[in-house]
Amino acid sequence: MLYLREHKNIALHVVCGDITDVSLEGEKLILKTTEQFLYDMLSSEENQKQIKKALAWQGLEYELEVVKLKKPSDLQREDKDKLKGYGIDFIEV
Repeated sequence: MLYLREHKNIALHVVCGDITDVSLEGEKLILKTTEQFLYDMLSSEENQKQIKKALAWQGLEYELEVVKLKKPSDLQREDKDKLKGYGIDFIEV
């Protein structure tokens, strides 16, 4: 995102560099992260405008969607909580 760096939006430039899970679905660019901070930065209205400007600078027109994925540890905790609800206890080793 050279545009962001050249326009002194260093924080957003760094955040975009940390996103590695990206996909295209039609006219939608989907950015996925497990980190709350990255999700918050990418989801803000102002930052979305800046990302769209950076894309337009490259001649690209996409809608943006930011998705907050669950971390594997969150999924494990949810599974354990469900099983505990059924009366199954775990011993941490």
